Amino acid sequence: MRWRMVFFASVLLLQSCALFKREPPPSPAPPPVVKSEAKRPKMDIVILVSEDTPAYSKVAKALAKQLGQRSSIRYLGGSLVENVRMLSPYKNDEHKQFVSIGLSASIAAKSLADRQVVFCQVFNYQDLLTANHKGVSMVPSMHKIFAAWRALAPDTTDVGMIIGPGFEGMTQVAAATAKSYGITLHYAIVNSDKEYQYAYKQMADQVQGYWLLPDNRVLSDNVLRDVMTFSVRNGKQVVVFNDELLDLGGLFSATSDYRNIVQQVLDRLEKAYGREEIPGPDIVYPDRAILRINPVMAQRLNLEIPEHYKKYAKTH
Repeated sequence: MRWRMVFFASVLLLQSCALFKREPPPSPAPPPVVKSEAKRPKMDIVILVSEDTPAYSKVAKALAKQLGQRSSIRYLGGSLVENVRMLSPYKNDEHKQFVSIGLSASIAAKSLADRQVVFCQVFNYQDLLTANHKGVSMVPSMHKIFAAWRALAPDTTDVGMIIGPGFEGMTQVAAATAKSYGITLHYAIVNSDKEYQYAYKQMADQVQGYWLLPDNRVLSDNVLRDVMTFSVRNGKQVVVFNDELLDLGGLFSATSDYRNIVQQVLDRLEKAYGREEIPGPDIVYPDRAILRINPVMAQRLNLEIPEHYKKYAKTH
């Protein structure tokens, strides 16, 4: 009998222990799954090209390569009416940005008044500018130009620039850049090629050289040849805007690097993405320049090409 009592007592004790046994604390709830907001796809980029020429096509193809499937190239090349008609399907498409290359494409792109357009390879851009139509200058880096000028002609203190109306902002930037290299920039605003020719020769007593810019509103082929001949005869240094003009007596040429232009355009597109307007100044300037030096003119002007600039000397 005694063993039975011990057995029942043990059972009761176990039951009471089970009755008062603490349950383990509940496991903490897993953190809520936060669904990352899907990124909006980047806008499609339509690249509008004035015509199929190397200067424009190189920029267009390099842009398309960088942008991949997000981009498409449209060559225009017609009259203004035809070009605008080609762009009319895009007027109501809010999910696109545009790049216009060359003047005629950029003028046609004005019809896309409510769309973001970044233009390039245009010199006379004044009539293109709006809050969402801005550009990349075709003028190469001014710092590179004046640094090269100072290196080639260290005694040069005064240079001239003649240009048509509407470039007040650029002339101010040029004057400030020249001043940082110890050079005073003298400039004149003219309205015709005849005025250009007159101002060029009137300025000769004040300057040791000229920086020519491709403003075809005021610089015709005939006047260009005349002022280049005048410069050679009068021992003036001339910085020109293409390599061909070196043969007419340019000291060195400074042209834009199309790869640099492409990067500047891409940067403007990226900063404008998702905004109502394109941020930043109306025009941004490239920070590179491609230089070619005319060693014959350097010798004629008694200028010695520094060692680190000899690689830019024209060899033919």
